Amino acid sequence: MAAAAGEWDAMSGAPTEVSVDQGLESMECDDQFAPAPDGKRANLALLDEDSTAHLATFLPLRDLLAASCVSSEWKRTFDSCVDTVRVSQVSLGQADWLEALAQLAARFPAVRTLELRGATVSDAQVGAAAALNRELSRLSLAQCDDVTDQAMALLAQGCPGLQGLNVLGCRDVTNMGVRQLAQGCPDLTALCLGWCDISDNALLVLSKQCQRLEELDVSGCGRISDAGISAVVTDCSRLRSLSLEGCREVSAWAVASGRARLTSLNMGGCTLVTDAGVGAIAAAHPQLRTLSLRLCRAVGDVALRFLSMRCASLTALDISRCGSVTDAGVSTVAAACPQLKDIDLEGYSDITDVSLYALAQGCQELESVNLWVCSQVSDAGIQVIAAACPNLRSLDVRLCSKVSGVAIAALAEHCPNLRALYLERGGRITDAAVVAVANNCPRMHTLDLGWCDVSDRALEALAAHCPGITCLNLGYCDAVTDEGLGTLARGCPDLASLDIGGCLRLSDASLAAVAESCPHLQSLDLGGCKHLITDAGLRAIAQHCSALRSINLRFCEKVTDAGVDAVKRACINVQVAGERGSACAASCHETRAMPLATERMTEHGRSAARAGGAALFGATGPGAALLRAS
Repeated sequence: MAAAAGEWDAMSGAPTEVSVDQGLESMECDDQFAPAPDGKRANLALLDEDSTAHLATFLPLRDLLAASCVSSEWKRTFDSCVDTVRVSQVSLGQADWLEALAQLAARFPAVRTLELRGATVSDAQVGAAAALNRELSRLSLAQCDDVTDQAMALLAQGCPGLQGLNVLGCRDVTNMGVRQLAQGCPDLTALCLGWCDISDNALLVLSKQCQRLEELDVSGCGRISDAGISAVVTDCSRLRSLSLEGCREVSAWAVASGRARLTSLNMGGCTLVTDAGVGAIAAAHPQLRTLSLRLCRAVGDVALRFLSMRCASLTALDISRCGSVTDAGVSTVAAACPQLKDIDLEGYSDITDVSLYALAQGCQELESVNLWVCSQVSDAGIQVIAAACPNLRSLDVRLCSKVSGVAIAALAEHCPNLRALYLERGGRITDAAVVAVANNCPRMHTLDLGWCDVSDRALEALAAHCPGITCLNLGYCDAVTDEGLGTLARGCPDLASLDIGGCLRLSDASLAAVAESCPHLQSLDLGGCKHLITDAGLRAIAQHCSALRSINLRFCEKVTDAGVDAVKRACINVQVAGERGSACAASCHETRAMPLATERMTEHGRSAARAGGAALFGATGPGAALLRAS
């Protein structure tokens, strides 16, 4: 298997998941599983299948795979505990896809959930995966740009028991492919068709052939109208999650018309939705727990009053950038929905601390609050939220100029579970605030410090106390130097996204440190690093960060075509912005970029509030987390 797979790697995850991402080093045998000094060996035959599977759930993935190398008995036992596999174009390198899929199927016969990632995944490869894993119940092909209707036909033939399929962004999947899929896989319960080339005809087929559907995502399918949605919510009575983001021809009345009783609904950007329509939805679906009305311009406080009267079980609400939403409407929801955990209020210059006081009083289970561009919110409101909501995990106060380090210190004191914090262009945020966060919030994984007044001192604190940081924005933090970034890289080896654009004190030494310490880097922004970043730094990134997917080189004046070419050769999925001679930020492989709407789901609760696609596959099986459309 190692020969065919090249430099595959099994990354850590849930014990029953295998991610074939960067080499098979972690699948090699480990000395810790050698026989005991007295020569005695564990006899797993004494345990029944359920007991062994339960034992496997306590093993980290590396140990699970290492255990399978001890003996043929252990291999049979522990390989059969792996039920989820994901394979990417980056992980395979030059290895043959079909041979790799065959070897994975042979080694892990119990696989029920499979994710294939990469713009060049073909119909033939999907067909091979179906033929090799006939018991497959869930498959993700999200953003596999070359997948077409033929793949749908092959799935229908090879996996008639398929229950979940994600083809988000496969824009060559059309009505015909959906028809073939529906006819061959009538047991589908979860289906994501976001940004596929489908119309009402596909939904009419699904409504007749796949009446067990529980989750459906047709976001970005602009040809869908009320007729198709009415058919689905009428005939698919088990439907619980529906995502219609960006479906501009769909109204709230269609969603309210059927027999389905939704608990999760995303109508972000559905411009036909009105206050009255929201009232109809609230009356028809009082069990709603997650609702997104983002960018519904005709929605305001009246709609919020309807929700407060009917939908007291709401746990996630996104009303960002709607119409006339004020403190009064937010206060009404806060008083009526005590289970609310995630709320998005992005883009309201009229929202004040009054809304935060109401949320602090009525919704003390809050975990995620998005206040981006709520410029009237101040330290006082954030301090009240921090004191009342100790479970807070994510806060976005970007462009909130009245929120300073005083409020951030209160968050650090009261909210130890904080994991994501967005502070770009807020009030005055200094090293002291970041150090307080680092000392008190060790689970932090996403931190946006763009344009903040921070230096190496803040980075040293993060490196010492927050080793799990995966996403960091230091854009235009002028005081940051090579020494501080090197310390951070060594302390945070899981860094996947880094923005150091405009940091004029950084040089190739910073890129070398990041490359050597952060091999999982996927996104790197160097825009505006004018004179200090050269081809040498890019070559270091290319050598160590083969999983890189995007890099911004705008205004990097000392970078040449040779440096860009080195990155392209080593990172086969990379998209390069700002390369010389290019008028646009195109991929070197001309990979079609997904619409920006598919990239808006972040860690601070929007994936929950924007129901449907984000929740698809979210409640089934130990490998479900791998298949969320993100």
